[in-house]
Amino acid sequence: MSLEKPYLSIIMIARNDDYQAGGFERLQMCVSSFVEQAKQYNLKMELIIVEWNPPESKPFLKDVLSFPEDLGNSVVRFIVVPFSIHKTYKSSEKINIIYPVAINVGVRRSRGEFVLTTNSDVFLSGELTHFLSQEKLDRKCFYRAFRYDINRNVLKCVSVKEQLNFCKDDKNIIKAFVKTSVASNRPEYPDLYIDSGDFILFSKEYWEKLHGYPEINNLNMGADPLLCYMAYLAGLKEKILEAKMRLYHIDHDSRWRHLSGDKAVDFLRNKVYNRFDKDSRIKFLMRLVNMIKNKNLFFFITNFYYPFVPFFQKINPRKNWDFDIKYLLFKQSKIFFGMMEGKRPYVYNDENWGLPKENFKEFTIKN
Repeated sequence: MSLEKPYLSIIMIARNDDYQAGGFERLQMCVSSFVEQAKQYNLKMELIIVEWNPPESKPFLKDVLSFPEDLGNSVVRFIVVPFSIHKTYKSSEKINIIYPVAINVGVRRSRGEFVLTTNSDVFLSGELTHFLSQEKLDRKCFYRAFRYDINRNVLKCVSVKEQLNFCKDDKNIIKAFVKTSVASNRPEYPDLYIDSGDFILFSKEYWEKLHGYPEINNLNMGADPLLCYMAYLAGLKEKILEAKMRLYHIDHDSRWRHLSGDKAVDFLRNKVYNRFDKDSRIKFLMRLVNMIKNKNLFFFITNFYYPFVPFFQKINPRKNWDFDIKYLLFKQSKIFFGMMEGKRPYVYNDENWGLPKENFKEFTIKN
């Protein structure tokens, strides 16, 4: 394979901090699965790991991850974004990764004909890897795959074959993020699959046209569905892959999970309201008042969807929802409707998306 032009670039973000306990194990399984399956199916792939703001006290990921002796047609690239860059962003002292910028660093420097953005705790089914290896992707489509959350005991599997067999047993599936279309009162908006952003794939040409992920907020919240609608407005057709072509996500603890009742109130007060200055608090409260006055309180609450999941499932099952934009926060919603109504461009970032002027340290693992 020409190192300059692989067929597929796969982008993920990671750092050597064992995120959410067991993060390194999940990353190792993820990397091993991508590389070994690419070799099995002769997929011409580069795996780009953007190592954003690596901890000073820990070695680089290239020095601690294991790789097979024969990488086949795969190349693994590590792009290191140092703390000196990280600290220039708002809230850098509170979060370790500026997610949309980190993704775009990888996308901008990718060499593949097609680019897949994903996470560092996932792996693909054999059927999906085989499909990608056939090199039949359409440049006029953007591809989505359903996500299946898998019991974390998959980490006990020794081989990729054992791990994929584990996933075929339905009792090991915790949750399936599949598309459940519903009748909408807004037929002018396309009913795209926006439940999970772990698999978004289209040609490098269109990633460049769209200027990558919209760099709206540092946590990337709401950016996945917005990117899908940007791709749609750019003329790409959504292609949802067949059910057997799955993306598996390794289950892990989350700071968002099981926040309900008093815990949800404490979360909103401590993590949101208390971080505002006085003027911002007034604007926050005025926005809440206006939403109540306009009988739009439910939309306000969905802006903080995760803490209220159990509550929503009881009072308003998802199958009855009108138009599924629950992952779009208030700012993203304004941008979304502006794009859909032709009142603003569907390209959000400027020409500096992905920090093109920065010359980052890079390490390559190859045969």
